[in-house]
Amino acid sequence: MVHGFNERGLAALDPNRVGRRSRRISTGDQAHIIATDRTRPSKLGRPFTRWDIRRLADHLVNHDDKTVRIGRERLRQILHGHGITFQRIRT
Repeated sequence: MVHGFNERGLAALDPNRVGRRSRRISTGDQAHIIATDRTRPSKLGRPFTRWDIRRLADHLVNHDDKTVRIGRERLRQILHGHGITFQRIRT
């Protein structure tokens, strides 16, 4: 870190640069995410009636046919971009 500061100055302290490229979600993956969200969980063999962010992310990671590794916040951003919002499920 000190060497980077000596070479680049304050730009080396940029918090947005973590040194590796973030994982990209393809348009095919996004289409799969949207299609999964619009399908009832019970039709996909899940024991609940509605998706929430946590359950949808878990399903996408553990899906047998197509696995999409995605974090909850990125999933929320993609769904929000397609006009889909969630309310927190109270138990």
